[in-house]
Amino acid sequence: MTSKKWRVLRDAHNSFCKESIEDILGSINQISNGDYYMLNYLDKKIIIDDSSSSILCGHPKEIADKEGFDFFKRILNLEEQDWLNQVNRSAYKFFFNYDKVKRKKLKIFYDLTVKTVNGEEYALHHKTTPFKLCKNGNMWLGLCRTTIAVDGAKKESAYIVDTLDGKKYDFIDGNFALSLSEALTSMEKQILTMMAKGINTTQISHSLSISETAFNRHKRKMFDKLGVDRSTSAVYKAHVEGLI
Repeated sequence: MTSKKWRVLRDAHNSFCKESIEDILGSINQISNGDYYMLNYLDKKIIIDDSSSSILCGHPKEIADKEGFDFFKRILNLEEQDWLNQVNRSAYKFFFNYDKVKRKKLKIFYDLTVKTVNGEEYALHHKTTPFKLCKNGNMWLGLCRTTIAVDGAKKESAYIVDTLDGKKYDFIDGNFALSLSEALTSMEKQILTMMAKGINTTQISHSLSISETAFNRHKRKMFDKLGVDRSTSAVYKAHVEGLI
């Protein structure tokens, strides 16, 4: 049996979404700094391992399994729910109007405030990327990563990044629009990648055949684009946003 809307064979769907995928997510979570889980858009279900503590917010995994997408009503207040619904509607519209070949290279990011089972609140950085698409290009499964925001500030923001060309689309006035901020150049990405590996200024300059003065000029411009003032912050933000 095939759903006309999703064009996914039910047997293929059931075999893929069995419990073994939770074991895979659990193994990934053991070696990562963030928490990974999946969203099943076909059934509006959450595929989650019980170690995904930041998104479960102290609730037992069984509740997320049972409630599916309705689980988010437990960890978001009404204002956050309304905002996230706006983001999701706009993201779906953006996704379906995007080049079908490039859709798997899109990543959507949003920061929002969640509440724990004890009523405590904290800012969560959430990233979703298409994991598996249907034949018609619809998103069947999305792989998600959640991390607690470094600064802990409670905020609402969302944007989409095309990892093929580095273009960023900010969520403004209910729609995703091309960001006015300048994208990182190829040189700046190379510098960031080397910085992330712990390579020092002299070695980076030599490897890229540029002077240290030129290196510092590229670095300052890169910091301005990322809105940071330290190398560690630049590397962290680049990793979070999928720039390197």
